[in-house]
Amino acid sequence: MSIFGVVKIVLMGDFATGKTTLKRSFMGMHLDERYMSTLGVDLASYNHQDEDMTIKYQIWDLGGQEEFVEIRKKQYKGAEGGLLVFDKSRDMTFENLDTWLDEINSSIDTPVFLLILGNKDDLVSEEFNKEWDEKALKYIKDNVSTYSNIKLLGYFSTCALHGSNVEKAFVKIGREIIKRKSDQMVI
Repeated sequence: MSIFGVVKIVLMGDFATGKTTLKRSFMGMHLDERYMSTLGVDLASYNHQDEDMTIKYQIWDLGGQEEFVEIRKKQYKGAEGGLLVFDKSRDMTFENLDTWLDEINSSIDTPVFLLILGNKDDLVSEEFNKEWDEKALKYIKDNVSTYSNIKLLGYFSTCALHGSNVEKAFVKIGREIIKRKSDQMVI
């Protein structure tokens, strides 16, 4: 198996939004339904076969608690992309998206691709899922050019526990990073 490219992505968002479960789901690992908060940062590496290439993901799962702000700011360095996760069953996690975007934007010098994920869609009704999806899409539209170092790519409604749209989100961010790298290659 040949590696086409290595991508560094960060998983960010408030604590208990399901970042670690998203990572484990993408990596095909056993999912643990017990909640264990990430303390600081958890680094994982995963090779994913994507069509005719293999992408090596370096996944930096960042603890969402306030006391880890300074640690997170250091971990953003060198990130090429990120998944910003909110929990559809906790309004506050959506309301904090600006804080997260401000944090990463002020911590990096080079542009990153970001996707916003509305996670835990299994915990809310179909009606609330639609409302969240509309709200998230409007948020992206309203903020697409707000941040100098962030390129908002879009939104996925996910369920880390059941795996819905998890692989799609990781693959989208990985492909965008690889595309940018190949566009910048000098031959």
